[in-house]
Amino acid sequence: MIWADIMIETLKKHWVKTIFGYPGWANMILYDRLNLCDDIEHILVRNEQAAAFAAQGHARTKKQLWVCFGTSWPWTSNLITGIMDAYMDSIPILIVTWQVPYPVMWTDAFQELDTIWTTMSIVKHSFVIDNVNKTEAIFDEAIKIATTGRPWPVLIDFPKDMSMANFTEKKELEKPLFYSNIETLWIAEKEIYDLTKALEKAKKPVLIIWQWIKFADAEEQLNEFARKIWIPVVSTLLAKWVIREDYENYLWMWWMHWFYHANLAMYNADLIINIWSRFDDRLVWTYKSFTENGKKVIHVDIDKWELNKVVKADIAIHADGKEFLNKILEKKLKPLEIDEWKQQINTWKTEKPFEEKTDIFSTKNALNTVKQLTENNLDRFIFTTDVWQHQMWCSQILKVSSTKHWLTSGWAWTMWFSIPTSMWAAISNPDKTIINIVWDWWVQMNIQELQVLAHHNLNIKIIIMNNSYLWMVRQWQDLFLNKNYAATPMTSPKYKELAEAYRMPWYEVYSEKELEEVLEKEFDRKWPCVIEAKIAKDEDNVFPMVPPWLNLAQTIVSKEDL
Repeated sequence: MIWADIMIETLKKHWVKTIFGYPGWANMILYDRLNLCDDIEHILVRNEQAAAFAAQGHARTKKQLWVCFGTSWPWTSNLITGIMDAYMDSIPILIVTWQVPYPVMWTDAFQELDTIWTTMSIVKHSFVIDNVNKTEAIFDEAIKIATTGRPWPVLIDFPKDMSMANFTEKKELEKPLFYSNIETLWIAEKEIYDLTKALEKAKKPVLIIWQWIKFADAEEQLNEFARKIWIPVVSTLLAKWVIREDYENYLWMWWMHWFYHANLAMYNADLIINIWSRFDDRLVWTYKSFTENGKKVIHVDIDKWELNKVVKADIAIHADGKEFLNKILEKKLKPLEIDEWKQQINTWKTEKPFEEKTDIFSTKNALNTVKQLTENNLDRFIFTTDVWQHQMWCSQILKVSSTKHWLTSGWAWTMWFSIPTSMWAAISNPDKTIINIVWDWWVQMNIQELQVLAHHNLNIKIIIMNNSYLWMVRQWQDLFLNKNYAATPMTSPKYKELAEAYRMPWYEVYSEKELEEVLEKEFDRKWPCVIEAKIAKDEDNVFPMVPPWLNLAQTIVSKEDL
């Protein structure tokens, strides 16, 4: 038995049934063995970068770690953006790469890349296999690391000669490299006491949530906690619909392009409870202004390095989200007496409401058509998006049944995220219809993966919002650079001929009615298709918006507010 056999058996032990990857000279022995295995399906991506995003498609929808393969240098380097995207959004994936033979590592051998050093800042931990007998133990360790505490990518790098080495005996790691040293988190009673007292005194509290609640399996506890004390809740982009839509005090999202009333609530709050969300710059904007109203900050996080990193917390609690919520729910919490605060938030919402539709065939109008056709059967649909304006409008308008049905790139804002992520979402969820909403520019950045959709007949409906502009850049040029549209007008290929080249149906629509007719027909078919929505070129910019160097209180809802 050689190493490749051991690796396949170890993957099977961890319930890995599908792998996205790419063969090459360094890993061909594994592929030789993999081709003889009936229990693991291999999906050949058309560019290695897609493999890392595809692995996220499973992790984000199933809340489980998944695996992708890359081989030596150019293959591995192509994975980096997808690994970084997973790292910044705290998505657990296992990346397996191959390397030049161990005796010539670090000698600039043919196609050698020092993978460990190259990826060190975007993975939780890395391994190099120097002994084939350690394979099983290292895989076990890697998976524990990736899924324990803050979820993150972990990488294993295999020298080519190890692929052919004979397995002689089962050998455990000489000492666990990381996992056994993860501390058991203990929540002090004083921290819980201080939090409850802060809640009792608060007149204008707000609760912030992020998607880690999903990976902590703590969504039910979170909803119970919010309803028990009846606190206003705001979510980030990735925590869309962690809180149930029917919760009266859900203010929806706050951030650069989200709701006016939510942003003003955050700015004017006297108490903020942040459960598992980073205080990144697009949330707090100027750090000084964020706390200038004398607000009290309580920050709960599984990653102790996030505590006090950006915003100084009055109470910093290093804890697992589910453990913390279970602990706080044991206390006799009463509904907060904050009627005036809720009335003020409703006043802001009424004063400057979000406008969902326009008078032209816009992205907003197209998305409203999608919403109307899906909202009565939300569990059937998973939505994926690339980034920029259409992503903002998707987050503002579309409804989803859970965070597992909402896949988008958060912190990294990776432009070509959605098509490869859709692939594994479709494979992992064969009973779902994947609605992939892309921009006309971004679809070309990973367009080769359409062949994977066609080859495997994946149930993915790609809706291209085509307005012939690099629109988010154009928005800033429009608002802040005197309408100097440098490098933002653009042309597109003939998507009809492109779709035909990949052997899938194509449609061109110019109105909501045409889009509705196409979707009603395509939702009954379990195959991929391309729908090109010819959006008006003079579509409005994304609002609300926090302009550069301003704060949440200065959120604008139109050009006239500048």
